[in-house]
Amino acid sequence: MATLKPIDLSGLNDERLASSVRAQIAEACEKNGFFQVINHGVPVELTDKLREVGRKFFDLPTDEKLVYAGKPVIGAEGYGSRMVLTDAEPKFWREFVELHTLPLSQRHYNYWPQQPAEFRETVEKYTAALLDLAHRLLAVISENLGLRPTYLQEALGETQQNIVFQCYPPCPEPGKTLGLPAHSDIGGITILMQEGDGLQVAARNDTWELVPNYPNAFVVNLADQIEMITNGRYKSANHRAIVNSDRTRRSYVTFYHPAKDQKIFPAPELVDAKVGPLYRELFYIEYLQALAAGRFGDKRLVQSFANNPQIS
Repeated sequence: MATLKPIDLSGLNDERLASSVRAQIAEACEKNGFFQVINHGVPVELTDKLREVGRKFFDLPTDEKLVYAGKPVIGAEGYGSRMVLTDAEPKFWREFVELHTLPLSQRHYNYWPQQPAEFRETVEKYTAALLDLAHRLLAVISENLGLRPTYLQEALGETQQNIVFQCYPPCPEPGKTLGLPAHSDIGGITILMQEGDGLQVAARNDTWELVPNYPNAFVVNLADQIEMITNGRYKSANHRAIVNSDRTRRSYVTFYHPAKDQKIFPAPELVDAKVGPLYRELFYIEYLQALAAGRFGDKRLVQSFANNPQIS
């Protein structure tokens, strides 16, 4: 696998460089499902501010953070903490805050920390900037596939955006647990900002490759719905977070999901007429229900929606 060297998005604005940048994105999507970007248009002052409010919140006393505690279910909003240092599966070693930001009707401000005071304003500005970046990336990815620029954005439907602040404290026995176990993201596209090394992506030969932590870079990874819409041309990648014994690592992850009632199906332009679609049509709510039920065994969840169960 490539070293995930950042792709300079400023080249998209230069006709002499644009084709090269698009080719780099296409290659990364086809080979890895992961890539990093720099000069992405999100102000450094804003990314620095988001890190600052995240650090300030996680530094609060536990009882103050628990005011924003959410329910222990998939996709729930609010603060949570899970530290598992046993042989149990799955393994977690993190605390987090998950917030729904789009659509606006799904913003439940009772889960949004009031301290630090600038938390809410910062998150609103940051997620607006990340939405614009997501749309620009989806347009490039669409065009690389020979589709109209708005295809993937339209295929995902009304944007469902959420942000997760994650904190991985030092672990006394890091070999016994993970920050997050291996998984692929279930939605459309994910944009992550790292603060410290610890993100790993699945490589060939059942190994893991550390995703380098470059200054002012975003990690972009394609999620399961993109794999299905592209008819397997671009695959979502398994990834995980590891922990260490001597320092805290944080990350800030923005997810883009389809609406629950959005129908997902392979783009007809990407389906071989002789073979047919590799994935069946579904409503996104079906995918969420399958995730909650754990009906996919030792396979990736997306494989359970393949017309051919041998698809990997």
